[in-house]
Amino acid sequence: MSEPREAVSLSSIPDRIAVRARFLRHVGQTPPDGRGPDQLCLAALATLTAHRVSMSVISGDDGLDFLCASDDVAERMEWAQIALGQGPAVEAFSTGGPIATPDASTPDTRWPVLAREAEAAEAGPVYALPLQIGAIRVGVLSLYLVPGTELNHREFDDAIAIADVITSLLLASGTTHGPDLLDHWWAQPQSSREIHQATGMLVAQLGVNVRDAYARLQGYAFAQGRGLDEVAAEIVHAGLRIETDPEDDQLPAS
Repeated sequence: MSEPREAVSLSSIPDRIAVRARFLRHVGQTPPDGRGPDQLCLAALATLTAHRVSMSVISGDDGLDFLCASDDVAERMEWAQIALGQGPAVEAFSTGGPIATPDASTPDTRWPVLAREAEAAEAGPVYALPLQIGAIRVGVLSLYLVPGTELNHREFDDAIAIADVITSLLLASGTTHGPDLLDHWWAQPQSSREIHQATGMLVAQLGVNVRDAYARLQGYAFAQGRGLDEVAAEIVHAGLRIETDPEDDQLPAS
């Protein structure tokens, strides 16, 4: 599936303004007692042509952290890509350009392992759009479509416009809008916080740096066929220890 990106004509500008206004209206209609990122995901789902929506944001080691998803399938797909270090979202983030696939479960040389994951069978067509302004990378917005469908040019342009709005919200200055707003949009779920905690515990346990500890966590989760968040929670709350033998839990070569 090719990315239907084309030059924006002046006649399309009012359409972009309209879709941004619809998105912001949906953000405002989302119950404010929830997490800010959930508001963004649900507003994107309500505004765009998508069956599911998810978002990940940049982590301290230039990788990705899960931020939000519209349902369990999108969340599991996001976690699978983070754990494997491959997939449409990972590639869109690393290349800075939109990435699309007509079926995530179809073997693809760009991410050979992801297609074998159970989550990919339910994902269908995926469009991953980088959240960035210039060289500033924020994260990735992923749209999951009904199987057998694709975005037309208008729908793709709408998705780009919403990705731009989300990027602006995430980069909003705390000094201008107040720190509460900034915290509101970036508030990560408990699962992401536990992954950071588990990584820190592995640093102490294994005597390695943060990047290596996170890789060990990924490798263990993959070898056990478990979610990254699930393993992290067991390390933090149940005292799970990952052995130091790297042959036990290597990630497959991508």
